[in-house]
Amino acid sequence: MLQLASRASRDRPLKKADMKTVIKISLIALLWIIAVSPGTIYGDTLIRLEMAHAWWTGREEVTLTLNNKPKSRLDSPGVSGVGGKRYTTYDAGQSLLMLPGDWLGSQLHRLLPQQNENFLRRLVVSLVIFIPLNLAVVLACFWLLRLFNFEERIAGLASLTWLLGTTVLAYAQNPQQNNQILLFVIIGYAAALACVRHGKLHFAFLSGLALGAVILIRSSSVIHVLTVFLFLVGCLVYQNRDKLKSMQVAGLWIIGLLPLSMLGRVIDYLRFGSFWTTGQSLWAKQVKTDPIFAGLPQLPDNYPFINPPQFGIWGVLFSPAKSIFIYDPLLLPCLLLGAFLWKKLSPYMQWYLLCGIFNLALHIALTSKLDFWHGDAGWGARYHVTSVHLLLIPLIALFVKRLSSVKGLSRWLMRGLLILAIMMQMTSVVLRPVAEGNQIYFANPQSFLEFRWGERITNIGCLIDRSFSPECPSKLNSNLSNKLSLLPFNFTRGRNFIFIVWGSILIVAIASTMRFYFQG
Repeated sequence: MLQLASRASRDRPLKKADMKTVIKISLIALLWIIAVSPGTIYGDTLIRLEMAHAWWTGREEVTLTLNNKPKSRLDSPGVSGVGGKRYTTYDAGQSLLMLPGDWLGSQLHRLLPQQNENFLRRLVVSLVIFIPLNLAVVLACFWLLRLFNFEERIAGLASLTWLLGTTVLAYAQNPQQNNQILLFVIIGYAAALACVRHGKLHFAFLSGLALGAVILIRSSSVIHVLTVFLFLVGCLVYQNRDKLKSMQVAGLWIIGLLPLSMLGRVIDYLRFGSFWTTGQSLWAKQVKTDPIFAGLPQLPDNYPFINPPQFGIWGVLFSPAKSIFIYDPLLLPCLLLGAFLWKKLSPYMQWYLLCGIFNLALHIALTSKLDFWHGDAGWGARYHVTSVHLLLIPLIALFVKRLSSVKGLSRWLMRGLLILAIMMQMTSVVLRPVAEGNQIYFANPQSFLEFRWGERITNIGCLIDRSFSPECPSKLNSNLSNKLSLLPFNFTRGRNFIFIVWGSILIVAIASTMRFYFQG
């Protein structure tokens, strides 16, 4: 076994996680994930599901009718690739994850031909693929917290708080790529730390492999690859002075990175005819030259980098519609708490937080000039929340630990902040993201001065009571009720029975959470 630690004896050995705690948080998290699941798929994820379906059925990814004519160059007719076929512009990773569920849904349709095949495919993928993946996100968070030497109960409480009190919950419901990327990045960090602390080489390979999956899901996620590698190198430098052993670990990490990241390149080669071409880079070229757009106004020469950088930076940090501090209200107080306790943190945690802040800063800089820096109708700043989630993992654990030790006014303030954060995330899953507006292109800056959460509260109030706001009649007339995002509202047959089952799951989730939080 590789012994990486000249200082290992100074570290308290990581205890084996209590299986009772793991089982408890698994069951509670599973209940909540099921309760907020819509049981269907929409938006960009639906397009990626159709990609997966096209692959195993032998169909084209994009099929256009003869009279198909885009109304704008920002419409999505795909790109022209190998064999003159049209392909979607998305990376292959999420489609590969959904492919087994898509196949299973189609087979289920053969047994239940009276049920719509598309409905069954989406239902099966939602329940069989995304629910387990979201549960794995919570367990990966718990693993990382245990590696940071948080006690089992604190790690368990923090993992559930992280799920329920941050935008992790919104993206557990809305199956964009966010939570799948989050899962593999957490595994990357945790496996890197486990390798350094326990001296087991296979963890270095696992860390690299997880980051390869991140690249496969979204090729622009190279920032996560960089920051996880920096974290690994920094931990090696702190823990071990043997350069040869450190190079061995780094080499294994790189070897682990290659298989899945190269798989993405091979798939794109088969689709686009070039090993280094992605769907997005090909779209950027063809959107100006593709004959399908003939006669339509050209986009700006530098599209999509059309904004001054301060626009995107300000928007992510402070805009009422997208601010990471508003839609993850635990972020700012947790950052302040982390700064207050900085000298008491382990070097591993300090380095993790520095890498996390660097990761967030790079993502903000990368998207600052983009027309769609905001992530369109996504809840919060969709392209940046994963970086926020990563930062909050140890910070929420520090918050929970601090909450258990303070008394008086400080305790009540911290509890109030926690309740506010959880309530905000609960409102995010009642309605679909498009309830407050569809995709925004060339958006007027004024649109990001609108308080998105306030609009969500108004919409929910209108559903409960038509007199809640003067705007309610117009909102209800625009089929606001059709945008309810909870499982029973996506069924027409057997809705009463599904309501009973779903309601029971929700009640048990609330009761078990309260019991776990307040047990001695």
